[in-house]
Amino acid sequence: MSRWLLVLGFGASALAFACDDETVEVVEKEVCYSGMRWVGDKRGSPEMFPGRDCVGCHIENDGPPLALGGTIYPYVLGPQSPGLLAAQSGTDCFGVEGIEIVIEDGDGQQYAVTTNRAGNFYVEGNPDDFAKPFSATITVINPFDGDPIVNPMNFRPQYGGCANCHNPAAEPFTPPGLEQGDVDDRTVQPAARIGINGYGTGEGGFDSISDELNYMGCVADESLRGERVCENLFEDYGPPPDSNVAP
Repeated sequence: MSRWLLVLGFGASALAFACDDETVEVVEKEVCYSGMRWVGDKRGSPEMFPGRDCVGCHIENDGPPLALGGTIYPYVLGPQSPGLLAAQSGTDCFGVEGIEIVIEDGDGQQYAVTTNRAGNFYVEGNPDDFAKPFSATITVINPFDGDPIVNPMNFRPQYGGCANCHNPAAEPFTPPGLEQGDVDDRTVQPAARIGINGYGTGEGGFDSISDELNYMGCVADESLRGERVCENLFEDYGPPPDSNVAP
């Protein structure tokens, strides 16, 4: 295996654009929790197209080759809870900065990367030179005691474009490199967007960002208000703003 892979991680010193720059748009929190999203189309930047399949996009558009790439958000958005995050409806939303990811390839070589302002991380290099299957571990700092919280990935994927699978809106697909067939393990089900359960504390007295976003989704979609998840949130945080139910 070639060892020329270059690890790129962008933290606080990431290439930054002013809020009125043509590549980044300031949006309402209900659209993107971070308040920012990418609008620069295919202009090359470490912050481009957060939440998309970086590896596949670079292959299709003849961009610099990437062995692996993804985006981390401060909440989990999954196919098991449709509509509950309806308020978070934007695409290309920025994620969370400063999260450490350690990737170990199939040969045991480790790569440490840190998410940039857009929440993006990646390893630059030819995908064929990246030994698979690989594993990944996300580490965040507990804001209460300062200790690291380690979140290992539960499976070892064969493809480095994280959002190809971590896309709750995707249809089941055949993994790259395999022919379409009826074998069960050749069909990949979409997984939840990469996020951190309970990360941080949302505004307005919410216990977590996930609770805040779910509450906003329940308020935005009246058809969900009878769901038990929504009822639990309303019990915890008060009725929806337009409700006649006493708090």
